[in-house]
Amino acid sequence: MTEKVQENIKKILLGELEYKSSNLALNMLITKLKRKIQTNPDSMDDCMNEINEFSAKSPIIAKVDFANIAAL
Repeated sequence: MTEKVQENIKKILLGELEYKSSNLALNMLITKLKRKIQTNPDSMDDCMNEINEFSAKSPIIAKVDFANIAAL
């Protein structure tokens, strides 16, 4: 994951950027992590770890979505 993707994912989780994936699982993960951040603002590192775990399990999905996220 590039720095630009990480930066934009953090903005998505904070509600500063809007992103909808064509993949339901990623959308559900983003929604879950947004709620986690709202409840505990210090949990960004945990959230990024969950994104990394998702991308390790679904590299093809992550490749497409990360390219789209980098372009935001």
